[in-house]
Amino acid sequence: MAILQLSLTFGAPLGEYVLGGQNKVLPPRMRFVSSTFCILFVCIGLMYLQRGNVIDLGFSPLLVNIVITINTVFLAYAIISNAIITKSKKERYLMTPISVVQFVNSIIVLLIE
Repeated sequence: MAILQLSLTFGAPLGEYVLGGQNKVLPPRMRFVSSTFCILFVCIGLMYLQRGNVIDLGFSPLLVNIVITINTVFLAYAIISNAIITKSKKERYLMTPISVVQFVNSIIVLLIE
């Protein structure tokens, strides 16, 4: 997801798959949103890597669990918004399954100690 958002930030014509699918190439204001999402997704990914003992960034386990829990809730919202709310068929058919896979994996990470 971070790579997708980074691509959108630099003008890749993939805007129909995100943020409501209104634009093929995101306008500058939405590119800023994508760059913010990119940074956020990288940080969240690092939290998952620490939770899985792949890397140790020194974050407290409580903070890691809070971030992953919040991300899991966000992924549940992403499923709903991608499956029901968006008017973009491309976003619905591509991003909904991706959101479901991410959500299930996030639940698994939360349940495994």
